[in-house]
Amino acid sequence: MSDVLLDVRSLSKRFGGVVALRSIDLTQYSGETLGMIGPNGSGKTTFVNCITGHLKPNSGSVGFSGRAITARKPFELARVGLTRTYQAVRIFGELTVAENIAIAMVDAVDPVSPERYAELADWLRIAHRFQTQAGSLSLDEQRRLELMMRLVQQPKLIMLDEPVGGLSSSEVRAMIALLAELKAHSTIFIIEHTMKVIRELADKVVVLLAGEKLAEGAPAEILADQRVIDRYLGGGDA
Repeated sequence: MSDVLLDVRSLSKRFGGVVALRSIDLTQYSGETLGMIGPNGSGKTTFVNCITGHLKPNSGSVGFSGRAITARKPFELARVGLTRTYQAVRIFGELTVAENIAIAMVDAVDPVSPERYAELADWLRIAHRFQTQAGSLSLDEQRRLELMMRLVQQPKLIMLDEPVGGLSSSEVRAMIALLAELKAHSTIFIIEHTMKVIRELADKVVVLLAGEKLAEGAPAEILADQRVIDRYLGGGDA
């Protein structure tokens, strides 16, 4: 784990007079799982939106795999290996599962082989749902479909925005197990409020508060940091 994959320098974003991100520095290495935590409104999703081309930062720079990607379009970023999922699942509900995956593969420079495609579908337990209308899937199935839509693009980095949001406790455990397997051979960035996800998956954690970086370090170190406890965790385990 030595190559810098994501290199963010002095990233700032304003919405009118509101500063959503203030001069954020962040480095993620290839093979590293990085978790980002913080209260609602702290700037986490804004940060990912700026990285993935959904928002244009007001200042700062984003480097990815040795190239400048600041303010590049999402489809351009997918083609260089950077992709993401969403807090509110984004799929084409009126289309079938198979059609959703086919659309996602359009942006892939090097899409998965048919053999790998079948492996992913079995692993994510959606192969039997290929001809089902995606909008009729459960939330858990939709989250797994969205994950497959990103993985068929063979990304270098996948950014996950609250991947267990809205899931039951048993579904959360199953998703953590899936992501632990994915972590073994992928580079992952995770936004989460569920600390179990962060504890079990993250190699490094960044804490945002009111658009600024409050702390950065290993999960055990961050979750024991009194500043983080006082200003985010509130003395309990979220």
